[in-house]
Amino acid sequence: MFTHIRYGAYFRELLVPIANEYGIHPLTLYSLIRQESLFNPYIGSSAGAIGLAQIIPSTAQDIKSRLEWPSDYEVTDLYRAEVNLSYGAFYLSTNFSALSGNIQAALAAYNAGQGNAAIWLKLSKGDPDLFFEIVRFLETQTYLMHIAEFLNIYELVYSRDY
Repeated sequence: MFTHIRYGAYFRELLVPIANEYGIHPLTLYSLIRQESLFNPYIGSSAGAIGLAQIIPSTAQDIKSRLEWPSDYEVTDLYRAEVNLSYGAFYLSTNFSALSGNIQAALAAYNAGQGNAAIWLKLSKGDPDLFFEIVRFLETQTYLMHIAEFLNIYELVYSRDY
């Protein structure tokens, strides 16, 4: 029971359809959101990132112009779970597509930028262990380790549900 609280399937009614819409396994998106915000939709970072998926307002503006949604977008919409989850899933999906469908590189890009992740992916020649070793930022290595750990736990707890 405690595991279901600590690794909860929060925002399930929103998150699962959004993850599916963008071709992301819901448990991967749960792991990312847990790492980014611990499911607190009102959290902000020192870098200015906002909400569940920790979207930076300038990135959100770019995503809004691509998705053309919501039509009356304001930065405060990043505190709305539906908007923030959609933008986070879209951003992860964009990184996934740009980085040859490599989820590890897409997650690294979410944290350290697509340019860095592309360099690391090229240097690693797709080897996941080498990719991790090549990542130049300790913060991004830690980020990837946490998401991998969370994903393993989510799969153990919820794999039959998805």
